[in-house]
Amino acid sequence: MRFVFLTLGYHPDLDGGGYRYATEVAERLAGRGHEVHAVFPNPRNSLPAKEVRRGVELHRVPDGTGSFFANWRSENAAARSVLEQLLPPGHAPTLLATHQAYFEAAARGRSTVFMFQGAWGLEYAFSQQAKPRGLVRRLLDPWISRQLHRTEGRALAAAPRIFVASQYTQRRLPIWHPRVKSPVQVVSGGANFTQFTPPADRPATRSRWKLNPSEFLFLTVRRLDPRMGLASLIEAFAQASARHPNARLWLAGRGPQQAELQSLIESRRLSDRVRLLGFVPESDLASLYGAADVTLMPSLDLEGFGLATVESLACGTPVLASDAGANPELVGPLDVSLVYPTNDPSSLAKRLANLLDGSLPLPPRERCAAYARNSFPWDRPVLAFEEAFDQHALGRPTR
Repeated sequence: MRFVFLTLGYHPDLDGGGYRYATEVAERLAGRGHEVHAVFPNPRNSLPAKEVRRGVELHRVPDGTGSFFANWRSENAAARSVLEQLLPPGHAPTLLATHQAYFEAAARGRSTVFMFQGAWGLEYAFSQQAKPRGLVRRLLDPWISRQLHRTEGRALAAAPRIFVASQYTQRRLPIWHPRVKSPVQVVSGGANFTQFTPPADRPATRSRWKLNPSEFLFLTVRRLDPRMGLASLIEAFAQASARHPNARLWLAGRGPQQAELQSLIESRRLSDRVRLLGFVPESDLASLYGAADVTLMPSLDLEGFGLATVESLACGTPVLASDAGANPELVGPLDVSLVYPTNDPSSLAKRLANLLDGSLPLPPRERCAAYARNSFPWDRPVLAFEEAFDQHALGRPTR
């Protein structure tokens, strides 16, 4: 079988759940003996244009250095040129899998499976709330959001088959894009259960992170973005931890809300208990999850899957999550008490306080790890892509 992945980023060139999803599936398909190519922008133009990594042939197109729309045009033109080389007239049967609507123009006119991981225009509107903007930009942003949304709609409408990572996204897609009639299949993500596994010696792991035995660590691994609910999390932690001096909150990740969150931490006099860790290398993530007592997913909206949830559970660490997006379908089957209502401002603070005083019991770490392994294997999306290839190559209708 032959596959071409068209994506905005590739892990670990860029960090992010969507990029990791594309990378995991591509590399696992290559590991099964298939020919796999990945086409994506070259971050800061700092890496080779071509490379073979774990059996996947990487094609990095020039990363634009101008305005967003200028970069959008140039990167689409470059990606289309690579696709013309990989998919010439009469080429061998190949499944083109598009992972972002950003490359709608590059893929235009070609049959593609669209891996829809999030509402681009809506996420853009959320993220802009964290950035200082003048009057002109505030007036322009809604127009930009609409353009992104329309581009996404065209890409989805042109795809004969759409994959999504959660039932939540499957339910919301017809609301976001009513004109899209293509069949939608849920193909969940997973975790690398060789890398993400419970620590063999948890006290030693915690000692590595300089945690005292008496400290209770809440962890969140998130892009620092308004829709992640991190400002509300810090406020809730301030309330819940007032009587628990050994409580700690660490936020791993980077993003446009970093300065705002740091200011909030300082204004609430939490600098000795709340830390912004910044970017944590993937090689350190498993031990960080293993050191934590609870991982938090306080999303406000548009949570399409959450690889951090699955990775934390795989390491044995329970996850407390809002009921936004796909969180309930990931965490609820393990323990429904670990899902709290997003629209209740005091609910998160109450759950954090209950965890600290022991009145909200946590599932055993062994059960968390077993649940993750049994519920989120990577072989499901791999098999789904192979099935899609068979149907595409034989000209069969999608289901």
